[in-house]
Order: sequence, then C-alpha cells, then structure tokens
Amino acid sequence: MKFKLTRKDIRLLVLLAIALAIFGYVKRPWFHTLKLESDRYICYSTATEGQTRQILDIADALLESYSLFFHEKDLDVSEKFKLRLYKDRDEFKSYNMLSGWAEAFYRKPYCHQYYSEKEDNPYHWMIHEATHQLNSEAAGFKLEKWLEEGIATYFGTSAYREGQLITGQIDADTYPIWWLKSMSLSGGIDKDIAAGKIIPLKAIITNEGGPDIDESFNLYYIHWWSLTHFLIHGNDGQYRIAFYKLVAGGGTLEAFEKHIGPVESMQVEWYRYLYEKSENRL
Repeated sequence: MKFKLTRKDIRLLVLLAIALAIFGYVKRPWFHTLKLESDRYICYSTATEGQTRQILDIADALLESYSLFFHEKDLDVSEKFKLRLYKDRDEFKSYNMLSGWAEAFYRKPYCHQYYSEKEDNPYHWMIHEATHQLNSEAAGFKLEKWLEEGIATYFGTSAYREGQLITGQIDADTYPIWWLKSMSLSGGIDKDIAAGKIIPLKAIITNEGGPDIDESFNLYYIHWWSLTHFLIHGNDGQYRIAFYKLVAGGGTLEAFEKHIGPVESMQVEWYRYLYEKSENRL
C-alpha cells in the first residue's frame, strides 16, 4: 500500500521545515571576542578594539546630549546600557536573520549594529537605535510611533563633531536626510498631497489613513524626522517648550492639538519647514 501525501500535508511539512530552519537560525549563539566598557555602556564586540572604542565614545556622547535635552526628566542610568557590535554586515545578518533591511536594531536589553569601514560615519544607525534604548530604559517613555521614531531620527541625524553630538545640527550624510532632495516637492502642500509626496499630518500622528508603510518606508521616516525637528527648531524654537509637554502626553493627536495647535494649521507650517529642508537649505 502506497502512502500518498496530500497538498495539505505537503504544505504543512514545508511550513514546519521553514519554522525549524528559522528557529535554528535565530537561536544560533553569537560569541563576542571583545568586551569593553565606558562609564555608562558595555559593548560586546567582534570588531576591532579601536572600532569598539569609537562606538562606545559615541554612545557616551549620545547619552550626554540626551540627558541635556531631556534635562527635566529623571533618567534611570543606574545600570549600564548594553551594545552588541558585529565586525561587518555579513556577520550581523547571519546572526540576525529577522533584521530584514535594517543596519541596526534595538531589542531589549541590547542595541545591535555592525561596523562598516566603507561609511564616513559608521555610527549614525547606532545612535538611532541607542536613542530607542534610552527612550525605553532610561526615560521610560510611552510614545506614539511617529514621536518614538521622530526622536530617534532627531538624534540619529545630528552631527557628531570632536567628541560631541550636536543635537539638531543636521548631518547630511545620515538616514533619512539623504532622501530629502529626491522628494521633489512643489512648494504647494495640496498638490504634493494629491501626488502622494506628502502624507497628511493627521495620518502621521494617528498612524492611520496613510499609505502602506512597506511601500512608503522612507517617506514615513522623512515625515517623522521633519515633524520632530520642526517642533524643536521651527520658527526660532516657538514650539520647543510645548514639545516637551507633547512628549509627556505620548504624542497622541489629542496631546498634539492641546499643546501645539490644530492639525490643519500646523500642517501648513510644518510643510513649509520640510520644503525648505528638501531644497538643501539644511
């Protein structure tokens, strides 16, 4: 008597094989070859000692800038924050298959990133993810997606000079800044919304009603970054004090309209700010 697999049986076996492969792949242990510490960070690394020390120095600079920026917030820095630094992209991907396109990611309690000697600043994605780490572990923020990512991109796009992270000073060689020029904005917000170049501000804040994020990934990041940067620096810092209240309120639509203003009018101001930035007037 021959045993014949049905299509359903075959499909289940294939799914089981994929699941087992993923489980085995993800669970494959990673061993660091170097462990270095600073006052506030521990870095487990397979990169060189010099590269690892550089990443630690920049992480310390981030924490200093973050602490100054949120100076009224009681930050929990009682324990050292943890980093994992991979020697290159291949190693990073081989041990973190589910990282997808990402160059770095934060999964408590570690920030994961690789070192790239090909980059002029092989650290800006680490700053972004380490900001997520500080939002979670140090500040304990509970933020809407746009504001969580906005704060991370705000620090991640800031210039690092002579051992200091200069918050708000835009480094053009960072993500998503290098996508700004490609937006080709017209200067008219209604026209650009109709063309799909601009997502309505309400959709950004509520994370509802906008385009599919998988198809407009870079566009969302530009919006999150620009809105945050505008609220901190736009109109000579007009909304900066209100921005801190917005953060305390979690970045909801209700908190936005309470502390910043009506979405419809703020959309016009923010768009004008983004348009100027996209025209290389950083």
